[in-house]
Amino acid sequence: MRTLDLYHLPPGVEPSGSEPLVLQAGEVAFRYPRLSPARLCRVIDALREAQARVLARLPVGRIVQVVDRAIARWLDPSSPYRREAEELLPLVTGYSEPAVRKGLTSFLGSFRAEQLGRLLAEEFRDPRVLDEFRPRGEVGGLTRAYGPVLTTHIFSGNVPGLPAQSLVCALLVKSASLGKVASGEPVFPVLFVRSLVEVEPHLADCLAVTYWPSGAGEVEDVAFSLSEAVIAYGSDEAIRSVGARVPRTVRFIPYGHRLSCGVIAREALDEAAAPETAERAGYDVVKYDQQGCLSPHVFYVEEGGGVDPASFSRLLASVMESYATRVPRGRISAAEALSIRGTLLPYELGSPGTVLYRSAAGIEWAVIYDPDPAFVPSCLSRVIRVKPVADLEQVVELLRPFRQYVQTVGVAASPDRILALAERLGPLGVDRLCPLGQMGDPSPAWHHDGRFNLLELVRWTDIETDNRAGRWEFAHPEGGVYGSPARTPGKKE
Repeated sequence: MRTLDLYHLPPGVEPSGSEPLVLQAGEVAFRYPRLSPARLCRVIDALREAQARVLARLPVGRIVQVVDRAIARWLDPSSPYRREAEELLPLVTGYSEPAVRKGLTSFLGSFRAEQLGRLLAEEFRDPRVLDEFRPRGEVGGLTRAYGPVLTTHIFSGNVPGLPAQSLVCALLVKSASLGKVASGEPVFPVLFVRSLVEVEPHLADCLAVTYWPSGAGEVEDVAFSLSEAVIAYGSDEAIRSVGARVPRTVRFIPYGHRLSCGVIAREALDEAAAPETAERAGYDVVKYDQQGCLSPHVFYVEEGGGVDPASFSRLLASVMESYATRVPRGRISAAEALSIRGTLLPYELGSPGTVLYRSAAGIEWAVIYDPDPAFVPSCLSRVIRVKPVADLEQVVELLRPFRQYVQTVGVAASPDRILALAERLGPLGVDRLCPLGQMGDPSPAWHHDGRFNLLELVRWTDIETDNRAGRWEFAHPEGGVYGSPARTPGKKE
């Protein structure tokens, strides 16, 4: 068992003299400073002071450059951060090394300067409002946006790399960050912070990422009460627990449990296009073994194409088998293995009209062709159902019972049909339709859970123009000023 110290606290405030906290994650044990409420207060004081001294004075354009240079290090296969992540994450999470390598590259590659510039321009008419007062345009006057002095992040452990979104968004609005790593994936957030600090050493004082047990209520109470914003990822139960303890005066941004699916139109199923469509669908299933909220649980396949839904299932099974060699499925628990076997058993026994395709090695993957169109959440770990529909319009009603959970729909269809489908799915709460093959690779500017990424964090200060509304001559003509009768011009009193 390897034991590592993997955390980041502002220099000069690391607690000492107490027995470290040890977290075992997979095949590695990590040591963390044991934070009491008083010690956490000292950490937070340092973060808040550094935010005013460093981040508040850092132009947003410079922050974009810092993030871009840090991301460049992550995209370099020889960088120490990348090598350490690719060594530790498979040991900790159970994901295969190829899955980690591809997953980090595709996700972090979207955080380059160009994409971050688009994010800022998308959410702010003039991103310089984060640096200074700027004209409000048609409204008149000036305005400025201020991010939280401190944002606390509660990370989840299902998808490596995801904390980058939360940390980068906080940085762009000039907020210091306190992050709590997930017990199932404590590696990436710390390595990412270290890469940022290497590029801009002054950020060392503005960022803290460590661990404390979920039951440490007094510690979390301190973190929540001394923050201006709390961003939390996790199950609905975890989100409810955090939300119940965040004070009303603190902005709470929760990201709970969500489901996603794929939709494949007949025009994507001609003899020439069907193999590429199946390859894209397989990639979406294989990406982190369906553990993300953006991963598909079901593929709805429209009838009437050159390749029918049953034949598409067979194509998809071939893709899944090839991925089993190229990108092996990650480690699963005994409970997960039992869930997979329980899911497959009815199809092994021969449910009417169904066809089961499974890995030669056992339960490494499974494709289930099921003519019953009802949406059924997957047991995950590369188990996917393919269900036929006569028309794409049917998908809307099939997803309606899950409207509070469906997040992303990956689509292979013509542009006009995608738009028509979006018009129907939008009111159900679906916040993202994307091309099949990129369900797990959203842009940083996507509206996560239908919300903005940066605007959710900021508050505004306005300087208004003089509109003369306060002048006394605008008093009521009958009541005059202070209720005195108004004088009639030309009339003697």
